Amino acid sequence: MPRFSRAQIICCLITSCLTIVYAYDCAAQVTDNFIDGNFTVNPVWTGTDSKFLVQNGVLKLKAPAVTETAYLSTPSQAINNASWEFLVTITGSTSSANYADVYLVADEAALTGPLNGYFVRIGNTTDEVSLYQQTGTTKTKIIDGVDARVNQALANIRVKVTRDANGAWQLFSDATASGYVPEGSVTNNDTFSSAYFGIVCVYSATRSNDYAFDDVVVSGTPYVDPSQPADYKDVIITEIFPDPSPVIGLPDAEFIEVFNRSEKIINLAGWKFTDGSSTATLSGMLNPGEYRIISSTSTASEFSTFGVVTGVANFPTLNNSGDNLELRRKDDLLIDRVSYSDSWYRDEDKKQGGYTLELIDPGNPCGEGDNWIASDASKGGTPGAENSVLESKPDLTGPHLISVVPASETTLLAKFNEKLLADVPALTAFQLTPAIDIRSLRFTDATLTTLELTLAESLQPRTRYSVLVQAVFDCNGNEIHVESATASFALPELAEEHDLIINEILFNPRPTGVDFVEVYNNSDKYISLKNWSVSNYVDGAVLNAKIISNEDFLLAPHMYLVLTEDKNVLQGEYVRATEENIFVVDDLPSLNDDEGTVALIDGMGNAIDFFSYSDDYHTVFLNNDEGVSLERISANAATNDRANWQSASSASGFATPGYINSNARGEMLADRVTVDPEIFEPVDGQPSFTQIHYNFQSGGYVANVKVLDGQGRQVKQLANNALLGTTGFFRWDGDTEDGTRARTGYYTIWIEVFGAKGSVESFRKRVIIGSSF
Repeated sequence: MPRFSRAQIICCLITSCLTIVYAYDCAAQVTDNFIDGNFTVNPVWTGTDSKFLVQNGVLKLKAPAVTETAYLSTPSQAINNASWEFLVTITGSTSSANYADVYLVADEAALTGPLNGYFVRIGNTTDEVSLYQQTGTTKTKIIDGVDARVNQALANIRVKVTRDANGAWQLFSDATASGYVPEGSVTNNDTFSSAYFGIVCVYSATRSNDYAFDDVVVSGTPYVDPSQPADYKDVIITEIFPDPSPVIGLPDAEFIEVFNRSEKIINLAGWKFTDGSSTATLSGMLNPGEYRIISSTSTASEFSTFGVVTGVANFPTLNNSGDNLELRRKDDLLIDRVSYSDSWYRDEDKKQGGYTLELIDPGNPCGEGDNWIASDASKGGTPGAENSVLESKPDLTGPHLISVVPASETTLLAKFNEKLLADVPALTAFQLTPAIDIRSLRFTDATLTTLELTLAESLQPRTRYSVLVQAVFDCNGNEIHVESATASFALPELAEEHDLIINEILFNPRPTGVDFVEVYNNSDKYISLKNWSVSNYVDGAVLNAKIISNEDFLLAPHMYLVLTEDKNVLQGEYVRATEENIFVVDDLPSLNDDEGTVALIDGMGNAIDFFSYSDDYHTVFLNNDEGVSLERISANAATNDRANWQSASSASGFATPGYINSNARGEMLADRVTVDPEIFEPVDGQPSFTQIHYNFQSGGYVANVKVLDGQGRQVKQLANNALLGTTGFFRWDGDTEDGTRARTGYYTIWIEVFGAKGSVESFRKRVIIGSSF
């Protein structure tokens, strides 16, 4: 049967008929005046037992004459509405090497190791009586007592400490036997339960017998955990201070602020705050609607005037440009995650430092960048209090599926416009057409905006797939709607030279206009433009390259893509522009008004196509080429063949961004020489020129091409001893040798072809210049 002290027996007799709560109250008592001559029973003290003894009713340090530390502890649960009283006697002056710590609250019996609790330090370099908080191995002074309180040859000092149920501490001392005087007060709730009371002696070799303790009386009730388990987003990060410099009004120290948005009392003991590389352990209770400042233990005191602060060891460094922050429960359950960026400031001046990032609407903690902004507070932030930018911004809509992109033949990346619930959706949430089963799903990173889908079989090239998403929820629990739950995709293939071609260019826009370059996919492949660029290109060197897209962007077979810096301006200038084919880039390379170069460069730096343009390529009949694009005539003819480019027609509005060129021609006819069209009207017509196509079984022929009028007179020579390939064409714009427009009427295209072996063939084709008058 265990033995009890007299005080414990009296307490339990008085309360034996009361509730179990009062029985706990009895268990929280510690009384020992050491009259029984020992410290091993009633109550039991343990620790470095051999260095202590009880002599004449006093507990004394009797240790070998070496510099060391000694301690004893005894079970004690007193913490709420508690009082601690004790007498400490120290012979000789105190110093940084000679002082006593009396632990009022500790969660470990070994008082010289890591623990969480509170202790009173008697002595040290300032000879004071002060209250400290200990978290792990970090000790922080929270009540700074009066200096020189124990500056005596023989310090005989009584100490009393009280703490109420709300964590309000008061420290008193009596160094003259004339009554207690206050040393200070503080509110601190970081550690809220106790298991042990005890003493620690720090001494040098000459002071190993100079400490004594007596008249220990501890009373109070034990901690009864009122908390409930926290669920996802019950506690959220509401303020972040990654860049304290320059100082505006806040301490020059990083912090975060957390907020209990639930109706629960939440125990933060053992919770983790991490950025993935450093992890801090939290403590304390967080009441409903309460804010808590979290900072490094070394800077916690600097925030004490702003609100309740929890100082933690190993506080993660908050990167100025952005970081991934997480709050996790003791059991590692994710409670909140914020992946912030310095773009969230939305203010270039405040972005330079001294201002916090504040959450706008705590009721919408999943809003990410659109729910955060730089603080409006005059001090630069509102640690421990309601945010200065507080506003209701409820999220009432479900997530949108932005894109689905193949990462490999068996892997897809599905990107959404906002953070999703942390729980990975079911495999049945994604339905592919043509049908392919989903083997697994996972989030790619901490933003929770992209899901990786592993497929049960490989995607097929040159096949267009579609996906339908259902039963996917955003972070706030809104379900995706069918109108924003579909996307199409295909397996991209590597582009070869001229798979993508430059199809149209506007290099001399009107003063109200903007440059553009149109690209055409002249292949049957789906081609990703991720990391592609458009550039100048001189003597095989890539110059002034401008990225088209850093993201996955797929161009379908035989589709157009217009690159420009301002979509709205382009559409205002050319009302027929196809909006869905216009892609806005940050910059285009320089496009001179008279001549220059433009090239398509793939993600590996290869030139897929390039064009050396000149304003001389415009039709001679234009009075002003400002605002007139150059259009490619044939997708299959050489890019840098001058005859393959023509001014956009007036009927098209002088440009055709995003759709088929006004001068485009289809495939050649089967005849060896053909004229298309046979009737045209120069300048204003559509078409405004004609092409003379040739198609021979082999190349190497030399040709003369002339235009003759009705009387057989030469009007224009189109080619003189031109070396031909197997296929190609010449173009006549309806002009004469002197640059004037040919008259309306009938003309003959006369072609004379010489073979390498002396063969000669001639062809005559009729063409008519028409008139709208």
